Order: sequence, then structure tokens, then C-alpha cells
Amino acid sequence: MQLRIPASSRVPFQVDETPAGIRLRLYGVVGDPNWIRYGETTGLLDRITWRQVTADEVELEVALNQPLWGYRLRWDRADLILELRRRPAIDPKRPLRGRLIVVDPGHPPGGATGPTGLKESEANLGVALILEERLTREGARVVLTRRDSRPVDLWPRVQLADSLDADLLVSIHNNALPDGVNPYRNNGSSAFYFHPGSIPLARAIQQEMLARFGLPDLGIARGDLALVRGTWMPSVLTEGVFMMVPDQEAALRSPAGRQLYAEAVFRGIRRFLAGGGL
Repeated sequence: MQLRIPASSRVPFQVDETPAGIRLRLYGVVGDPNWIRYGETTGLLDRITWRQVTADEVELEVALNQPLWGYRLRWDRADLILELRRRPAIDPKRPLRGRLIVVDPGHPPGGATGPTGLKESEANLGVALILEERLTREGARVVLTRRDSRPVDLWPRVQLADSLDADLLVSIHNNALPDGVNPYRNNGSSAFYFHPGSIPLARAIQQEMLARFGLPDLGIARGDLALVRGTWMPSVLTEGVFMMVPDQEAALRSPAGRQLYAEAVFRGIRRFLAGGGL
């Protein structure tokens, strides 16, 4: 669904998710709408309201009838286009069937290196390949952002998921610590999100990782990370284990350890979708 907001010129704006929908602020403008026209009377959109917050700031409230799956904005000349994405139709008995999921094996470039030289990028790809097979077996369509050791920049990974209209984006990582921090006292599993709509996915994956790894719970956290900053789909970045801890690095070297990680993410995704994505 699209909302077209005419303006006299391209102006700065800010958009935020709210419990009811979307709040959009336009700066350097004075609101003077002659009408607000609704193209549909049923479906995702409930109502649109606006107010002149200050002399040069207008606020639009977009209230929805159902949870928002994703959104994005673009300019069409001087019109600001807000695209809203409704939750896909999901069969709770086969929640993965027909879903398009982009799996990102984090790094290279960059990434941690374990005590015996295992590169994080290698471990991440090993987990992602198993996860791809597991998701595909349940009827999902899976696209990986990379399949070998060649470096891929961050933005093309996000752009790929957005261009495909993926239902979900999950980025696989493993953690490390800066010099001087004791990894034996500071390690565990965690999952990162950026937008509120991704919290249930992060929580579902985190619970599955804790159940399988048995490591300390570092919780889910909002992180300003490129792979979870996109708005068109729920997206999560996982930090399964710590590369710096020898036995955790050893687990990532083994097929069984990578299988365990992939199974945790698989079950978290399936749980999220089976619950309707809420």
C-alpha cells in the first residue's frame, strides 16, 4: 500500500514506528491539506491524522488495522511516497512454505579470528549453508548474500534483501571481545534488532540459541547495525557464540556445532512465523 504526500519541495523528514502504526514528521513546511483521500476502505490502513506541531513542522499519524510488516520511503519529484507492507498470509501449520528469506553469512571483510585461527567469516558461512538447507526443506525460498570467501560490502547485502522483497533477513555472526576483557567471564549468546517490529523475531531466535548452546544469556538488544537497519522486513543479527573461547571456537569448526547453530536459528524463524509474525 502506498501513501502519497505532496510537498512543494523535497524537505527533511523523520519516520518512527509506533504501537498504532507510523509517525512521520516533515520539517520546514506548513501543512495545508485540502483533503485526505483513502483509496481503500478496508485492509491495512485505518486512518490518517495530521497537525502543525510548530510553525515549520508537520506531523502525520498513520494508524493501521493490523501489525506492520515493513515500510520504506522514497521521493517521486516533490511527492514523498510512504510504502506500507502488510503481514504476509502464513499457514501456521507450514509457516515456512513460500516465504522468501535472505540469510547473510556475516563478513568478510573484517570479522573475528579464534585462538587457533578459525575465521568468523568461514564459520558464519558454514552455519548459513546448513540453515539454507534446513529452511528449504520446509518450503522456504532462501537467498544467501554470499557463497564463498570473497568480500561483500554491507550495503549490497541489505539492498539485495530489499530488492527481492524478502520476508525476513537474518545475519549470522559470532562474537569476540576487545583486548583486556576476560572472555571466560564475558561471553554468551545474543541477538540484535533495530526496529520494534523485529523484536519478536530476535526474541524467538535468542530463546532457541539459549536452549541449544547453554551459554549465558546476553539478551536481545537494539543495535545501530547496517544489516538490521532496513525497514522493509523484520531483520535480526545473531551472535551465537564467542570465537575467543577455545571450546566455542572448536564447536564452530565441527559439523555438529554448526548444525546446532543452524537448527537454533531455523527453529527461531519457524516459531516467529508460526505465531503470525507477532
